[in-house]
Amino acid sequence: MTDIDEKIRPEPPRPRRYRWVALVVVGLVLVIAAGMGVNTVVHACGGLGSGVTEIDGECVGVTDGSYVFEEAYREVQERIAAENKRVDDIVNDPEQNPNRAVTVALLNPMTVTETSAFTLDEVRNQLEGVYTAQHRANHSRFVEDPDPLIRLMLANEGSNQEQWQPVVDQLVEMKDADAPLNAVVGLGNSLRLTELAAKKLSVEHGIPTIGAIVTADQLNSTNIPGFVRVTPSNQDYVRSLRAYLQRRPELDSAILVYDSNSGARGDIFVKSLRDDLTREFGDLIQFDDQSFVGKLIPSDASPSLFAGITTNICAVMPKVVFFAGRKADLRDFLNSLGSRTCRDTPLTVVTVDADPNVFGGDVALRNQKITVVYADATDPRGWVAGAADETPQNFPEFQQAFEDLGFPVEHLDDGGAISYHDAVLTAVKASRIAARQRPDPPGAADVLSQLLNLNTEFTVPGASGTLSFGDRNVRLGDPAGKPVPVLEVPASGGSSAADGEVFITGGS
Repeated sequence: MTDIDEKIRPEPPRPRRYRWVALVVVGLVLVIAAGMGVNTVVHACGGLGSGVTEIDGECVGVTDGSYVFEEAYREVQERIAAENKRVDDIVNDPEQNPNRAVTVALLNPMTVTETSAFTLDEVRNQLEGVYTAQHRANHSRFVEDPDPLIRLMLANEGSNQEQWQPVVDQLVEMKDADAPLNAVVGLGNSLRLTELAAKKLSVEHGIPTIGAIVTADQLNSTNIPGFVRVTPSNQDYVRSLRAYLQRRPELDSAILVYDSNSGARGDIFVKSLRDDLTREFGDLIQFDDQSFVGKLIPSDASPSLFAGITTNICAVMPKVVFFAGRKADLRDFLNSLGSRTCRDTPLTVVTVDADPNVFGGDVALRNQKITVVYADATDPRGWVAGAADETPQNFPEFQQAFEDLGFPVEHLDDGGAISYHDAVLTAVKASRIAARQRPDPPGAADVLSQLLNLNTEFTVPGASGTLSFGDRNVRLGDPAGKPVPVLEVPASGGSSAADGEVFITGGS
């Protein structure tokens, strides 16, 4: 709550009605400031009632799509707003059947700065994915009967997720609305702030949370009851990399390069990944670990300084470099390796959740004698190309729906549209199971009770795989049946590694 520690100087008496107006205005400002939980001056973005407020130069809060966070999102946000209005019109028409609705909210960074983990294009693609899921859910029987209808709210927690608390408070207030909040999806990156937001929603307020791309091992329903995710965990990623390297016996020595910057916000993704790589490949890592300071978490140290690390790598000449860091830092690391003194010696850089677009292309990597191998939640280029043995069963139908809505197929390349679509689809599936035999829209508690029943006859037909939750062979809340492609850049043959085989979570 904002502290007011300035003393008000006495003023000449004013008519009573003006004092009353002044008290009302001051009261409103204090209520807004208290509700937002900040110590800075706040201003409404898009006018009063928009649900979005400026804090520290960013417009954060919850909108039905009518407040546009960035011009790059305008088209898809306007379509979300139009679909929400259509749902509201149906719900308010007693002659419509069905005429009940529930709300799913996307909690995510939607404003972008130089230190953001996401780019404008990535956020736009994520929004296109969630809208595709909403449209499919409301206009087809792809996920049960279209009852209840799905409203989609967009909750911006700030470019670095630092305003999650006031935004989560807004979401909690929607729990008992006429179209009750049934689930919160997305949740940004694997940060300590993500864990705190998920616990406040799911543990304190009983609202299901569904991670779209979060992979840190500690983000699971054992630690956060009411949380599930549609992506593999870091542990699953590393196991898939182990399967790949077992087929490459010539890669028999390794060094680990890791991001040491946890900061106040805590990058639990890189910490979890480092621990998993060390545990799984302790026999292969023969040289001293090398640390750097990543860009994502603010630090007094200069980020992405790799010259010394590159020198040490050339001194010991490993076959493999394990990289426990973020995509943006990987780009800088590869650039540093490209100017290494030992360029005549091939190197294989092994990591997870990379982006082939940041590598400088196949030709550049071949010239530098670098191969990048990474495990990922999706293989959009391979699946679009029709890698029949590896493409998930439901991906072609998703791709068709995505393109039918006018979105370019290239917007699938980073995988965000796919994963965010599947997160919304998981919420829809649980909501519609909970809605059976109920005259009123299901609430968050009803949906929460169904999350770990999304298996057997109620699997989720995700674009990234047929997802099952509550499987005894995996940690509760992690998806079973999820393919984990291992990709090579430049590719030695096929889009996925391990002789065309793909690791499947849960061993199924």
